[in-house]
Amino acid sequence: MDLREFGADGIFGRETQEAVEKFQRLTGLVEDGIVGPKTLAALKRAPKGGFSMNAPVRPYPGRYVMNGDRGKDVEAVQRAVNVNPDGIFGPATEKAVRAYQKRKGLSVDGIVGPDTWNMLF
Repeated sequence: MDLREFGADGIFGRETQEAVEKFQRLTGLVEDGIVGPKTLAALKRAPKGGFSMNAPVRPYPGRYVMNGDRGKDVEAVQRAVNVNPDGIFGPATEKAVRAYQKRKGLSVDGIVGPDTWNMLF
């Protein structure tokens, strides 16, 4: 992961935590920002060239993903916000999306538009 603002400075700060969270999302781990045993094992298996912080893991589908939607995009959102991925965007998914948006300082509306999508992926 590219630490574009401060680089490698020996401090586990905001930028490092964001890089760890993005790595965890990319590798399907729980996004908690903690480099525990599972994250450490995934880091050891990661490609030597690393991952780009700016490259989306999954491109934005070009439409909002919201309550009532169904399908693969909903499943991807559900995995990213730690909701059982059943492909149906219901109240539990909306609540988890709102919590994620609040945590990340995004506009809290429960709808996955381009800003929320690009932060998730």
